[in-house]
Amino acid sequence: KQALGLPGGLLVAVPIPAEAEIPAAEIEPAIAQAVAEAAERGLRSAEVTPFLLSRIAELTGARSLEANLALLKNNAAVAAQIAVAVSRQVAGAAERTAVV
Repeated sequence: KQALGLPGGLLVAVPIPAEAEIPAAEIEPAIAQAVAEAAERGLRSAEVTPFLLSRIAELTGARSLEANLALLKNNAAVAAQIAVAVSRQVAGAAERTAVV
């Protein structure tokens, strides 16, 4: 941030690849059911997320797991592109400073 002269933070929102999307009509009931089951079991804190991910994967026939992996890979690809762009900016700024 400082090397680029940015005054604040930056939030990058990366959507799930279209081919990995699960229709709302399919994923929302699975989420609702998993959340209800977690509440019925009295799960708390660190127990909730692993349970939800596992249960939603079961309810969607592993499609949610595949969607999460596609999102993870897409996030990594975008992060790599950003890292390369930032590196080039920083290197360019260093060159301009060294020449002056």
